[in-house]
Amino acid sequence: MSAGPAPGGYRRWSRLLRDRNLRLSSVVGRYVVVTVTIFAVALVSVGALYDRFTKELETALVGERQSAQEAATANRMAAFLETMQYQLAKISNYPGLNAFLSDPDAPATADIAALLRLEADVPDLYGILFFDGDDRLKYAVAGQAASGAPYWTAQGWSIAGLPVVVKDGVEIIGPALPEPGRAGWILLRRPMRESGSGTGGSVALHVRLASMTEQLEKSNASAIVRMLLSTPSGAILDATGRPIADARELAPGPEVLPGWRLMRDIRSPDLISSLRSARSWLYTGGALIMVVVVALFVHLGLRMRRRVDLLVEGANAVASGNLTYRLPLTRQADEINALSAAFNTMAERVRDMIDRTVRTEKMAVLGEFATGVAHEVRNPLATMKTTVQTLSRDEPDDDRRELLLDLEAEVDRLNRVVNDLLTYGRPHPAARGPLAVRELLRRTATLLKPVAAERGVHLASTGDSSAGLLADADHMQQILVNLGLNALQACARGGTVTFRSRREGDHTLIEIADDGHGIAAADLARVIDPFFTTKPTGSGLGLTISQQMVEANDGAMHIESTLGVGTLVSLSFPAADPTGEGA
Repeated sequence: MSAGPAPGGYRRWSRLLRDRNLRLSSVVGRYVVVTVTIFAVALVSVGALYDRFTKELETALVGERQSAQEAATANRMAAFLETMQYQLAKISNYPGLNAFLSDPDAPATADIAALLRLEADVPDLYGILFFDGDDRLKYAVAGQAASGAPYWTAQGWSIAGLPVVVKDGVEIIGPALPEPGRAGWILLRRPMRESGSGTGGSVALHVRLASMTEQLEKSNASAIVRMLLSTPSGAILDATGRPIADARELAPGPEVLPGWRLMRDIRSPDLISSLRSARSWLYTGGALIMVVVVALFVHLGLRMRRRVDLLVEGANAVASGNLTYRLPLTRQADEINALSAAFNTMAERVRDMIDRTVRTEKMAVLGEFATGVAHEVRNPLATMKTTVQTLSRDEPDDDRRELLLDLEAEVDRLNRVVNDLLTYGRPHPAARGPLAVRELLRRTATLLKPVAAERGVHLASTGDSSAGLLADADHMQQILVNLGLNALQACARGGTVTFRSRREGDHTLIEIADDGHGIAAADLARVIDPFFTTKPTGSGLGLTISQQMVEANDGAMHIESTLGVGTLVSLSFPAADPTGEGA
């Protein structure tokens, strides 16, 4: 007796599914239950329909057709017996049989002996037997199939104890079932016509049992149900004349002789039994398929759960303020991957929206701050500069005059910072119009050449000379000068700053590339933040103001940099025909 699955194994599986959150309350768990239920109902329904179909098929196949085949078999057996009976009647009426039996070797009975040998020489007979009035074997005429007893010796051969039935005055004795070294047989016996001397006796045909049962084979060759023959002794014979013991569901057929009846073997190895055994295979296969389906659901559910957990983790990360969190994308073009891509796009847009909101709030604060600076700082700075200039002109001491000049320079630097604050805090709106990129780059190069010559940096321009863009002219000039100054200041002596322009679709691109010291990866994301700078004398507003002006002109700015290699700033603006409005 099996002890069943170990409780520990069940607990391990339960804990595994629970740890993976694959409960019945989950979507996958509900899908598993619904699928298994549908599959089980479908399997039971198919099984019921299959049973009904097999029963109807059995009824149809074992119905009228089988009855006709049984009748034909019974008729063939009856015809075979009638032939034997006719031959037996003919032999029993031969004149001189008693004289022959009295002296078989006498010359006067030679004709009868030859006639009997001719009658016995047929395939269905072992021979012809003669009995006296006390059922003792008196004489045997061997046929072509005769062997052993009672022809070569009568020792051990007897008909005592064999069943006997009578039909139309003929005794059917037997059957004697096959044994090792001896074939099965039956006897058809009837009394001989008595001679004038009054001697009584009988003559019998020693018939092969297989010759009679072979009539079954003609039906079994095309029948659905195997036909067998029941004998008076209770033995069930197959088509070869051998008794069988594996017939468990027999149905009676027509009677051939008294006590001899055809039988249907319902559980024979035929189509019906194959159909019935297929039912168990149907349920077994269905159960295996159900197990495979559940295993696949569990496997796919656990995989989907892991991917959903990543989505939940990403949502929690964004909810906690980590707007840089991105979900990994796979090569599978499925719904989860599409959802991950949409999540990343959403996070990117949320971050951009928050960044724009923060910049707007910073600009509002800086606008108020710049107004206060303009009122509270610029006027005192102007007074300080005038005073310093007056003192420096009347100062006879050279050292003191140099200190006053340095003080004047610092006042000018503070004034520039205030101007940058005013520009960032209260930018004037863009007055966009078609601009020729060639003219923009020419004016920029003119403004930057003195600085480039002073720092020993080569300044170059390449690209499409006919390209145009739609933007504010003052904004574009300030953007290019700011970016050009940053590039020149990043290069060592002997370096190169290159302005490139080209048309891409409905946009015009301007690139400012340098081979300077580059920007560290940690600083690259912060270079456009207000007041962030890596230069000791910078205000940290140059790139911020440039970004602001680019966005005001419906443009985009992208910065790429590698520390120790250089920096590339890409500007993209709507393209326009430099000679008129529109692209």
